Amino acid sequence: MYQFHTGQPYRDLFWKIKKTKETRVVLDVKRENLFTALKHVEDVLYEISCDATEALVLTIRTKLSPLVLPKTKTQAQQVGMLTESHSYLITSLDLHTVDLEEFKYGQTKITGYRLVDVDSPELQGFLKDWEIMSSRMDRKAPVPQTIRTETALMYDAVKLFAMGLHQLDLTKAVDFPVISCDMSVSSSDGSSLINLMKPGLTGEISFDPQGFRSSFSLDIMTLKSEGLQKVGHWTPRDNVTVEDNVTSDYDSLLIKDKTLIVTTVLTDPYMMLKESAEDLQGNNRFEGYCVDLLKELSQQLNFKYEIRLVKDRAYGLQNESGDWNGMIGEVVTGKADLAIADLTITSKREVAVDFTMPFMNTGISILFKKPTQKVTTLFSFLSPFSMEVWAYVVGAYIGVSVVLFLVGRLSPYEWDNPHPCRQNDQVLENSFSLLNSLWFTIGSLMQQGSDLAPKAQSRDSLGTV
Repeated sequence: MYQFHTGQPYRDLFWKIKKTKETRVVLDVKRENLFTALKHVEDVLYEISCDATEALVLTIRTKLSPLVLPKTKTQAQQVGMLTESHSYLITSLDLHTVDLEEFKYGQTKITGYRLVDVDSPELQGFLKDWEIMSSRMDRKAPVPQTIRTETALMYDAVKLFAMGLHQLDLTKAVDFPVISCDMSVSSSDGSSLINLMKPGLTGEISFDPQGFRSSFSLDIMTLKSEGLQKVGHWTPRDNVTVEDNVTSDYDSLLIKDKTLIVTTVLTDPYMMLKESAEDLQGNNRFEGYCVDLLKELSQQLNFKYEIRLVKDRAYGLQNESGDWNGMIGEVVTGKADLAIADLTITSKREVAVDFTMPFMNTGISILFKKPTQKVTTLFSFLSPFSMEVWAYVVGAYIGVSVVLFLVGRLSPYEWDNPHPCRQNDQVLENSFSLLNSLWFTIGSLMQQGSDLAPKAQSRDSLGTV
């Protein structure tokens, strides 16, 4: 941000801006320097145009700032700065009071702010009362588009204070003690008076604890062929809120029925020359993915295009002086409106130009099949092996158990006297019954052991296996 002082050599100022490579400039002009700034506005705009600066905000701290527009329009036309590539932000809140008929049918983006809602019921009632009063005094009543912000603020201040004081007087006896200007003592009825204030011409009247106005809204206005249209609003709490589809609709209007210069390079299969015996001309010479993409975009956005091969056959590199070559250079210098190719997005290139979402991603990738989620059941523990394997395991388990049972029956070492104290007792028992054999086998399989221990060497060997 730079301040424009009286007597300051403006060429030195813009040379300083050029050396810093600023792309957005704000000039702050005081009221006493207004005519000095207007005197040199042509040279100022010329310097801006030559330096390829993207945006200029001329802030003039005076209520006459809307009057700058007609003068600026004439000078901007002479240097070719009223095109679709230029944007103007009017910081005055009285843009709605300016006759913008000469700007409506151009494609220059003019944006401003508005505090007074010309369609609000409060303003309509105010104008109706003013019309009645003007008819009695034989004067012409104003229209909503001529109500300045300063006038509305003054009206709100006087009327709302009077209404609040009247409402407060109806509820309690209002006492106005003598207050010295040298003391920081405030009136005890001040907060009550503020709470009784109602919405005015400039919106809801409310204040924060510091005494600043808190609940108000600034309408964001954009000039279109129908006139100034509201495209969003700004509030201290929510900041900027833009209505849906405003940006996309406006951008599509900028390129509608336009012929865009498209720069590209020959790279298979994105941009290729057609092999034909005929002498092809213009866009018919090319084929490939990028050509198909351009054709589809032109049909959806209603624009025409002309494909041109970049002269140096380069994608775009920045030299030591900051200049670009290749396709990036042609877009930066304005020789081409856009570039389409297998162009890599880098951080340096993103500073110079704007990229769309990439239609191709490169790099090393590993592909694998996404595992299928199976439903968990009671027999999910059988999943590690097939049914054949489980059948073999069960068969081996039963077979080993049966063999243990038979070996125990055949071996004399497995028969014991259940009552050792009675030596003459002829009744012998075998601890390896069929059920115990199954239990011994499952214990060995699970490596948990059991209370049973084979005595015969043959059975011990079989249990070990």
